[in-house]
Amino acid sequence: MDIDLLCDIEDSNSLLYKIYDIIRVVDPLSKTVTRHKDDGDLKVSLTCFDFWEKNIICDNCIALRAYNDNRIFIKFEFRKSDIFMITAVPYDLQDRRLVAELLMDVTHSLELNAQSGGDMSHLHRLIRQLNSRVLKDDLTQVFNRRYVADKLPVDLSFAAFKSKGLSVIMADIDHFKSVNDTYGHPIGDKVLARFAAILSGCLNRTEDWVARYGGEEFIVCLPGAGHDKAQEIAERMRTRVENESEWTSEETLKITASFGVCTVRPTMGTDMDSVISCADEQLYLAKQSGRNRVMGVSEPPKE
Repeated sequence: MDIDLLCDIEDSNSLLYKIYDIIRVVDPLSKTVTRHKDDGDLKVSLTCFDFWEKNIICDNCIALRAYNDNRIFIKFEFRKSDIFMITAVPYDLQDRRLVAELLMDVTHSLELNAQSGGDMSHLHRLIRQLNSRVLKDDLTQVFNRRYVADKLPVDLSFAAFKSKGLSVIMADIDHFKSVNDTYGHPIGDKVLARFAAILSGCLNRTEDWVARYGGEEFIVCLPGAGHDKAQEIAERMRTRVENESEWTSEETLKITASFGVCTVRPTMGTDMDSVISCADEQLYLAKQSGRNRVMGVSEPPKE
């Protein structure tokens, strides 16, 4: 079926191969490139990020965004000294959605390149900053709410596709308003940044991620993690927050946090908001039960 998709693109839009240097068909759920046309040759690649020689999934993955929003996205990316403009186009088949990525080498088309004397480091730095700022929270350097909206639905769909579970943790700093009121917002910002670092430091897998959902509230997504494992990770986070002594260099603070865990076995119809609401309800129970604790629930798949 992927071959049919590529042939369909070639037959109906042969001009694409005069405009773009590389065309590849991406399955954002499995992070694989099933078809890759380069200089007239058809190739098979393992993962979509192998091409960029970074060994890590791109933060600003426009294939995921195209898949999720069903519309076209564009960004710039680089590989060694080459800079590409990438256009991600969603493509619906009978049983699933794939994404056609159209890559144009614009290395020698950029005026900045001509002025740089061949030094591409400033362009690479600019591209990294642009791609990071789209989906990263400036203060805490974890992902932002936009990333949650882009990534969580795809992780849920992938879990449903693989018949696996997924756990979401909602984390919230206890009495954070009093920190801002007592010590001021600059200290509060340092607490938020350190809190985010603690949460991230408790994760060991590349597929796990942390995002600032709003204010002092964070979301942790654990694809494939069962309820016991998610509870264990949340408890580890709670303990490290409680035992942390270096929140700032200016003030000695005692900070605690509450955690709500929701584990689901999603189906293709599982809604992102329902999973977040489930975790948020458990967070509310943790707050109501005295704070500085973990509450959780494992929900059966929805019929």
